[in-house]
Amino acid sequence: MPASARSQYGVAIAVFLGAALFFVVEVPFFVTVLFTTLCVAWSGWVFLSIFRGGDELQSASLRYSLAAASGVGVPVSIALVMLMVAMPELQGAVTDIAAFSKSGLSPAVVGFALGIVFVVLVQSVVCAIGNWMWWASKR
Repeated sequence: MPASARSQYGVAIAVFLGAALFFVVEVPFFVTVLFTTLCVAWSGWVFLSIFRGGDELQSASLRYSLAAASGVGVPVSIALVMLMVAMPELQGAVTDIAAFSKSGLSPAVVGFALGIVFVVLVQSVVCAIGNWMWWASKR
């Protein structure tokens, strides 16, 4: 796996953990704007790297990993959300985290945002695993 893919995955993990932290801890408005700008820049960088990759192998690996994220990551995310709906203990844990939020938002909004961050994180992990599997199969 090329260094650019590893750095993209590292940034993805930092973005999603940072987004979850923003919903739990109160941060200044300037920090929120800066973080959002960096997230949009990262998203654009990932998008452009798919179509303007250094070589055909890198582009193929990114296409394969995005196919894995959509083909496997989405059903896994749906299954995990359905599992959370079926298990009141998990619902209670999310409610407790949302209740401790110091962001000034209602617990329902914080819980919903944490759910979105969780689903995107699951899809990003599946994307990373798909990319790793593609590179492992080509060596």
